[in-house]
Amino acid sequence: MRRPALAIVAVLFCSGLAQAEPLNYNVVNLEASSSKDVSNDMASATLFVEINNNDPAQLADKVNQTLAAAIRVSKQYGTVQSAGTGYTTYPVYNNKTSKQDGWRGRGELRLTSRDFASLSKLLGQLQQPLSNGVPMQLAGIRYGVSDESRKAAEDGLITESIKAFRQRAELIQRGMDGAGWRTVNMNVNTQSFEPPMPRPMMMKAAMSADNPAPPPVEGGESKVSVTVSGSIQVQ
Repeated sequence: MRRPALAIVAVLFCSGLAQAEPLNYNVVNLEASSSKDVSNDMASATLFVEINNNDPAQLADKVNQTLAAAIRVSKQYGTVQSAGTGYTTYPVYNNKTSKQDGWRGRGELRLTSRDFASLSKLLGQLQQPLSNGVPMQLAGIRYGVSDESRKAAEDGLITESIKAFRQRAELIQRGMDGAGWRTVNMNVNTQSFEPPMPRPMMMKAAMSADNPAPPPVEGGESKVSVTVSGSIQVQ
């Protein structure tokens, strides 16, 4: 009378082992990716002023006056935002005597905007003599995609990449004569490649001493890509 019961227990025990068996066969790693060019809708510009002086206090005062004047001008452009300022000083040495010959101060102003036309006009204005300050110089402009535009692009690319992942999984299943497949794990990675910052020498050429013109602000495009990688088990 006990043998059938023991047989049932043995069957259940073996079934439990089969369910708990790790995935160690017919597991294939694969990945799929998709990308698109997205128009840069954000520009970040850095301007700076450098002044030499033997008196550190006078040096700091002159740099701060220039930065304050630049900020006042920037506030006239409602579509341009200030990303902060910076100030550093370091000693200047005489090349012949190797002794300290004064101080050099550098102040920076960082601006961001989606309004390229207004930013270009403002940059041209800040490179002219400022009230109680000196003209600033343009260090560079960097372009990129705003968070909102990047997210919208990535959401669409994630859908495309997952579809491509599934298509490759089905291709592998057919190649292995499998009856089906299932996802073991999946990772989603996003990347963005922005254009390099233009050289300062090239940007200075946009302005002449006789007829200063705003530097051209052309955003270009950045490449946004999504890669879906993971493992599948072919059944």
